[in-house]
Amino acid sequence: MKLGFLTSGTVDDVRFAARHGFGCVELALFGETPLFTDHREFKDALRAEGVELAAASLFGKNYRDPDAKQRQAHLDLWERAADLAAALGTEVFIAGTGRSPNVPDEAQWDSVVEDAGPRIEGVQRRGLKFAFYNCHWENMIDRPAAWERVLPKLPEVGIKFDPSHPVYDGRDWMSELLTAGPHLLHIHAKDVLRINGKHIPDPNPGFGQIAWGPFFAILYEAGYDGAICIEPHSRLYGGENRDRFLVLSGRYLRQFMLPVG
Repeated sequence: MKLGFLTSGTVDDVRFAARHGFGCVELALFGETPLFTDHREFKDALRAEGVELAAASLFGKNYRDPDAKQRQAHLDLWERAADLAAALGTEVFIAGTGRSPNVPDEAQWDSVVEDAGPRIEGVQRRGLKFAFYNCHWENMIDRPAAWERVLPKLPEVGIKFDPSHPVYDGRDWMSELLTAGPHLLHIHAKDVLRINGKHIPDPNPGFGQIAWGPFFAILYEAGYDGAICIEPHSRLYGGENRDRFLVLSGRYLRQFMLPVG
């Protein structure tokens, strides 16, 4: 396994990763990025520092937006992001499905193969693996019932798993990770903290209530040997002390990772 973190695609993040023993980073895309214009400096830094780009992810875009102009803009962004992922030499491209308003989940699951299948095949023709993220943010393929219904119809498509999302949706993350095991292509490490019914915004791993020992035990049982990327998510952990919290969480998670050799 390799430990990394999410980045917007800066050279400084690559150098920070190398300096603090992170073997990889994940490019997190939410819209426009300077890398669409010129990605050479970022790619050169990855090569020079020996840091792997484990995945490129495009989050929160509704490819089923009822507004045709918005829908086409999201679809165009998917293609540009997939081109960028291929140009940067990553292995995995991660995205959602979009959502249709007022349509039952099961009906949307059944339409994903026809709707998203050709776009996913385009990603695969670029030499990339494709994974759905397990968050419901503009995404329908986010839980076991959807995986079991859709993944058999989409060859070699997998899952990016984050244990916080099942918890926030009132489900059992351990059971869902075990189900996802054969399909895992990428992992996010983000914690959960709830006290007396109050949600404390998204702490980094080691600062919350996810049991990371069992988490890694399930990964080992599944034979997963890919990247685990810390996702600094809240204002505290993604703010001015982001790098220091990344160092602490990296130190915490490494206790569960087998030594090299």
